[in-house]
Amino acid sequence: MINAVIIEDEPLARSKLKRLLNQLDASIRVVRELESVAQVRQWLTEQASQDKVQVIFSDIQLNDGNVFEVYQQQPQPCPIIFITAYDDFLLQAFESQGIAYLLKPYNSQKLEQAWAKFCALSVPKPKAVNATAGALYKQHRLAIKHHQQVYFLDIGEITHVQADGGLVMAFDREAKRHFLSFSSLQAAEQALADYPFFRINRSELVQREHVQSLQRYCKNTLTITLTCGAQLKTSQSRTAAFKEWLR
Repeated sequence: MINAVIIEDEPLARSKLKRLLNQLDASIRVVRELESVAQVRQWLTEQASQDKVQVIFSDIQLNDGNVFEVYQQQPQPCPIIFITAYDDFLLQAFESQGIAYLLKPYNSQKLEQAWAKFCALSVPKPKAVNATAGALYKQHRLAIKHHQQVYFLDIGEITHVQADGGLVMAFDREAKRHFLSFSSLQAAEQALADYPFFRINRSELVQREHVQSLQRYCKNTLTITLTCGAQLKTSQSRTAAFKEWLR
């Protein structure tokens, strides 16, 4: 069985979704239905780990607020398929545990496509190590908003991340620049904590596999050449820790 939670404040919308899910896959079991931000907050805090949920179907704008009020504070235990009448939250959806974004009114075909994506990402199903930070599921892509569209950047393709004023940018193997939605380099560093990035100075992170060569620049400072061709410099205070990190 696949345990699912539905977060939706409209009874007719919940009924439609349950009917379509039953037709889609008989192994789906809806273990909980939540109607408000307050209920979602309580569930994530007190009951989510007990329910052993593998997928969440979530609306966004509920009767008492926006569900991202909770998602930004509480780790979600599994992938989320968003079903909403609003297209304004696409980027936020994929910055959380979102794997699909369906706009109402949706049909069975759209739901089937989202379900196929969930199944593909869940084989083999990862085992939970602990109950924090989405241990059941970890995304390997960042959602990038460009004009009115959203595209995805594989984290493995990122050579380095750079902060310049209020902008945070990622650079790929081709030295192409991608503007990230993080408010600071520190926020980006926290989001990438599960990946091999190191902060070499106040404004730049580098990814280990893209470090091509090192050269002494001056006392206690290194020039790092990356696979994209960029040459960055360590700060004196970070050089020793960086060399230790590379070992």
